[in-house]
Amino acid sequence: MPEGILYGLIDNGVLAFVTLLGIDIDKYFKGSGVNGALYGALIGNSLSDFLGAIVDFPILLALNITFGCLIVIPIVWFILLFKKK
Repeated sequence: MPEGILYGLIDNGVLAFVTLLGIDIDKYFKGSGVNGALYGALIGNSLSDFLGAIVDFPILLALNITFGCLIVIPIVWFILLFKKK
């Protein structure tokens, strides 16, 4: 298998799976699926970046990358909170 193919499959596979899961969870709670897709993608990206980073970087750097991804989630929530008004 060419170098990087497995990484790409894991990275986008995790992202796609968690995004679809977010849509299903949002719809289960009577939402449209949009918020579930958004937060699923944000969480999925954080998880997939962590999984990719632990392969190529020291663990502390992988955790910092993940923390950087997770910081965006409350920022998005805050923006959407004011956008609804």
